[in-house]
Amino acid sequence: MNAKLSIEIVLLTGAVGLELVCAIAILLVHDPFDRLHFLGPATSIGPALIALAIVMEEALSTNGVKAIVVAVLLLITSPVLTHATARAARVRQYGHWQALSAEEVDSD
Repeated sequence: MNAKLSIEIVLLTGAVGLELVCAIAILLVHDPFDRLHFLGPATSIGPALIALAIVMEEALSTNGVKAIVVAVLLLITSPVLTHATARAARVRQYGHWQALSAEEVDSD
């Protein structure tokens, strides 16, 4: 087993481990905002690790370039979608997205 294969295995194992930890954490927490904290890494870091492993295996072939494009798109859109989801949940819960006043925080 050469060093390249070892690094690919470490990347894929890390990605699978991260996805499993995030999935279990999403099942255990109940607050939608806490769930979003675990959803972020699962939708951006995990796929990026998998794309790195693909690029190491395929180099800059068609599959390697596709993996890079998908990883970049996920790294850009995932935080934006997570933020939009959090804002929608906040509007649904409080009726607005502005910061809460001290009285509103104490009443929760």
